[in-house]
Amino acid sequence: MLESLHARFMVDLVLGIENPRQHTLAPQQQQFRERLMNEIVAQTQLRPWSVAGLFSDNPAMRLGLAEKLASQFDPGHLALTRMSRYLQQLQSKSHSSPELRQQFGLVSEQFSQRAEHKQRALTQRGLMVESGSHSDEVFTRWHAGQYDGWSLAGRCYIALEELRWGAFGDAWRLANGEVRGLLKDSLRSMTAQYLAQGIGAATETRHFYHQWLASPTSLGLMDHKEMLAWLGSSCDAVRQPVCWSVTQTWQPVALGMPRLCSATRLVDAMLEELFTDEA
Repeated sequence: MLESLHARFMVDLVLGIENPRQHTLAPQQQQFRERLMNEIVAQTQLRPWSVAGLFSDNPAMRLGLAEKLASQFDPGHLALTRMSRYLQQLQSKSHSSPELRQQFGLVSEQFSQRAEHKQRALTQRGLMVESGSHSDEVFTRWHAGQYDGWSLAGRCYIALEELRWGAFGDAWRLANGEVRGLLKDSLRSMTAQYLAQGIGAATETRHFYHQWLASPTSLGLMDHKEMLAWLGSSCDAVRQPVCWSVTQTWQPVALGMPRLCSATRLVDAMLEELFTDEA
């Protein structure tokens, strides 16, 4: 279980409150989301009626489920901020009843206060310290083989998503330009080294893209591919061609995916595609 899964699940739940079918998932993505939902239901011991809120057109049910999950899991600063911002928009622009708009505002304020608390705590402990600690944890898992079920590029994407939704991503967004530059340089160097080690070459050595995207043969191959597809379901083939190609491997690679690329080029592209809008 990746640490970023619960946060992503909650954000997707909230963003679909008024338009639950606006983002139609592909079968590969849908299958994983259903399995993830079942796991979350088992972990939280939710009542069957509340689970229906996930796919319900009833905004109140979806909001109640999101609030319940957020009380049991730690969504993280990024997730809390995104959910709070969207609920604020619903409060001011929604055509829902006054009672529901009021509830949007109350839950939005609750999420906003939790995000502010996390920001203060992180700043007091030190952005560089917290980001370094989180980075060490993620790369230790990578080195220990916990991401080996994915392709080489898939492991890189998983690591970056784990960092983006956790303390490293919090530090990235809250830091000034100078600190953000230091974090980016450190992350680029470390990620490129790990990616290059996986293929047994230097960080600047170019390889055909299919060598980076080839999934290892394993019993859980489809599970890993479906999880990766769901995690990358928000990627766009035009704006994020590398991340889209890495995650949506059941589709042809995007036109913007370089056919020959080194570890450094892959990392640079994924960093730009995933972290540029987080500053």
